[in-house]
Amino acid sequence: MFKGPYPLLCRGHSGGRLVCEAFIRNGIAMGQVHAERKDTDFFAITNPRIREIVLNAYQYSQATPEQQVYYQNLMRRCVEEYQQREIPPAGLFGWKMGITLFTMPVVLDAFPAAKVIHLIRDGRDVMLSRLEARLGGLNLADPVNKLVVFGDINVDSFAGQPLTPTTIAAHRNKLEMLHWVTAVRYGLQGRAYPDRYLEIKYEDICAEPIAAFKQIFDFIGINFKAATQQWLLKTVHADKIGKWQTLAAEQLEPPLKIGEALLRELGYLNSSIL
Repeated sequence: MFKGPYPLLCRGHSGGRLVCEAFIRNGIAMGQVHAERKDTDFFAITNPRIREIVLNAYQYSQATPEQQVYYQNLMRRCVEEYQQREIPPAGLFGWKMGITLFTMPVVLDAFPAAKVIHLIRDGRDVMLSRLEARLGGLNLADPVNKLVVFGDINVDSFAGQPLTPTTIAAHRNKLEMLHWVTAVRYGLQGRAYPDRYLEIKYEDICAEPIAAFKQIFDFIGINFKAATQQWLLKTVHADKIGKWQTLAAEQLEPPLKIGEALLRELGYLNSSIL
């Protein structure tokens, strides 16, 4: 009998790769994951069911009960296919794919036994990680990418300029921070499901990996394997925290204005910073 799902939902570059590896080592099947990113590729935006759910992420909460059931059934069929293709016939399972953060309420409504982990990382470090990854910019011609950055597929300008590659390149820092705000804010909807939603900060994992993962595995209801603990102690380092401090003021201050309210709300800023 399958147990879960227990998806790991987070804005990309929030430390999900580490958590996914720990899940796998601790006996939670995460499907066929990318060797480096540890993304469960089945749930990529190229999956038409995931794409449809994400494109309607902001309509779901206001939809009629019949419409909500439609999206829940889409998610059920998606997960059933995933189970058949990639998950052993019994045991715990989940997945890790950043875009599925925007499926969170559908997942929780479709699967009464589901529990989700919402991993949150300081938006300044997420922004820097995205920039360092040399991802080649943001493809904001795709309505899905508009939605996850702006929360609206109809946006066609930024900072008073059309969303051309030139505009995107000129404002990349601010757009990456806006993407973080939009994604994390959407994920916080999970707070409406307190018994099945857990927020974990990447910084807490880096500082106290054993305590953080004990909380995660206790929440799921499974034993924390000694081998997983040993791996974490060898792998996790606190030097992953606060890399944003290497940024020059001109790189940091404009996006900080966008992220300030949420950074402060989540405890990443104190009153003396701005």
